[in-house]
Amino acid sequence: MTNLFGNKTKNRYEIDEEAPCIVACPIRQDARDYVQLIARGRFNEGMRVVAERNALPSACGRICTHPCETECRRNKIDKPIAIAWLKRFLADGDFYDPTQDKDRQAEVKYPEKIAIIGAGPAGLAAANDLSLLGYQCTIFEAHYEPGGMLCMGVPTYRLPREFLGKDINFIKNLGVEIKFNTTFGKDISFNDLKNEGYEITFIAVGLPITRRLPIEGTDLDGVQNAITFLKSANCDGNAKVGNNVLVIGGGAVAMDCARTALRFGPKEVHIACLESRSEMPTSDYEIEETLQEKAILHTSLGPKRILGENGKVTGLETLKVKSVFDSHGRFNPSFYEDSESVLDADTIILAIGQASDLSFLEGQEKIQVTRGGTIAVNTDTLSTDMPGVFAGGDIVLGRGALTMGLGHGKKAALSIHNYLRKSSETDYKARDVKPIDELSETKTRLDKIKKEERYEMPALDPDTRVGNFDEVELGFTEEMAVREAMRCMNCGNGASVSEEACIACLTCVRVCPFEIPKIEKEENFAFIDGDCQSCGICVVECPAKAIEFKGTYEDMGKTPLDGIFQGATNIAPLIINFYCSYNLDPALSTEKLPENIKHVSLLSLGKLSPGLILKAFEKGADGILITPCDDSCHFGDSCNAWAERRTETAIEFLFSIGVEKERIRYHNFSSENGEKYLEIANQMIEDIRNLS
Repeated sequence: MTNLFGNKTKNRYEIDEEAPCIVACPIRQDARDYVQLIARGRFNEGMRVVAERNALPSACGRICTHPCETECRRNKIDKPIAIAWLKRFLADGDFYDPTQDKDRQAEVKYPEKIAIIGAGPAGLAAANDLSLLGYQCTIFEAHYEPGGMLCMGVPTYRLPREFLGKDINFIKNLGVEIKFNTTFGKDISFNDLKNEGYEITFIAVGLPITRRLPIEGTDLDGVQNAITFLKSANCDGNAKVGNNVLVIGGGAVAMDCARTALRFGPKEVHIACLESRSEMPTSDYEIEETLQEKAILHTSLGPKRILGENGKVTGLETLKVKSVFDSHGRFNPSFYEDSESVLDADTIILAIGQASDLSFLEGQEKIQVTRGGTIAVNTDTLSTDMPGVFAGGDIVLGRGALTMGLGHGKKAALSIHNYLRKSSETDYKARDVKPIDELSETKTRLDKIKKEERYEMPALDPDTRVGNFDEVELGFTEEMAVREAMRCMNCGNGASVSEEACIACLTCVRVCPFEIPKIEKEENFAFIDGDCQSCGICVVECPAKAIEFKGTYEDMGKTPLDGIFQGATNIAPLIINFYCSYNLDPALSTEKLPENIKHVSLLSLGKLSPGLILKAFEKGADGILITPCDDSCHFGDSCNAWAERRTETAIEFLFSIGVEKERIRYHNFSSENGEKYLEIANQMIEDIRNLS
């Protein structure tokens, strides 16, 4: 059982460790679980899992820095699961509409009013969770639109506004009020909030100022700061650049500035940064996207002064960088003497970082400010020294990714709830937990895990996309999403053994194709570690029924089978087709498929038990067709061999009680041979009609 904060009762056999993709996420998004649900085609459930922890799934699926993928254990085999893009697939679809289940207007349970300053990721996430907890929240936003830097700073070709709006509308539908064009410290103050009955203030104002370079020439005409430029392009529609643009900076904002400038049609766009390519503070993917659009990158160059004539910028004089960081790892650039060179430019955009504007704190001595210009808080609760005032997001972090802001909003919501209710609720998902160890170095085990190509994101051609602000990344199709999700190894949610039920018979040790179960000499029960690949063979074969899957979404085919028999059916003969999802046989979706065939999909036929076959007959099936996948199977040949053996067992048992052997068939054929599948299915229908 879980609630808003994921609290649950631990099983005594559960080791307190979690999949690395989940531990790496600042909001502890259940990445593994929604990926596994996508692999099973259960998209509605997958979206519900995402929405339980993530207030901005559409935005997150597009611009998240996905530390989950960096920690994905599949990195040791081939490439990480495309976790962020799979989240986008769910968020973009109509897979979860809370209004179908209940009124989205959250019930106000508590009398305290809460003021949130800033409608960026941290503020929106806090409002989302506080509303669900039962509080009335009002967000005060200085801009005329919500989203913070997601709106002002992130270009529309990366995050179309309709998808950001979709996320925010879900939050507004909870009853959250947003007051726009309201600048804290100017239009409203701490005293005003107190007089209006707000007992709590959560400050999430972000970093609204671009840092200035302490060099000559920054006041020349043609020098712009990144935030103003991006806001002009993304919100106001009045951005302007010259023919020769130079962006100074090597982070994600610099890449956004360069790509945005390219869309205004200059002759050239250059980027100059202190760092070498490997040191640049953004993902290699973002750099490559920028270079594909023909931006020209100059690494290891530092700005000395901005040059100009008649008050207008003409270029940047640079120095070659000797090192960016000193011997202690601190940012402290050093340069080669007499290494000056000039980059010509009629437009220079400064994208060297962001800073805070804390003018609204004037006279509020109780709220402490750090040397870096951020608000000092208790790291556990995000509370300031001023009673009833909390702070989070970039104004505390200094500069954080989207998910870090969301994480602060979620943490603040729980802290505020505990503060007001004098309680001590905790977020189970956010507990201090050990990530599952890396995949075993045992070569035989690694060799047995099949290498599979990662699906890459379809995108507009670089020459086409620079001519407009259309979204560059086009999204996964359903088939791509399911196939990519099937690469997931379900780390930490595979099979587990009950100590009491296990009889140490070694069956699991013998049948596992990945050599995972072990029985230590000093123990009298088996142990299955986090390397379990979830093929299901040991679960079915264990004579003591001591092994089961940890994941609640794995029901070994029982739920889809039950779904077929819900309500009366007049189809005769009715044939149940148990098939391996990794097959994705084209025939399964063809219009030619007879209505007599009903499918039960299993992620591996290693999970197909004789009992499931018998259950199908008990429910009223006239025949069973079993179609394993071909050599493309995620689990290799072992699952198919066991499925065939179990089919033979079921045939012999049913024959002994008078059921004709012809009613159960096992066929292995190429996943591309849809016509062969149709031939087999139609022939089986005819044969069973003749038996009847």
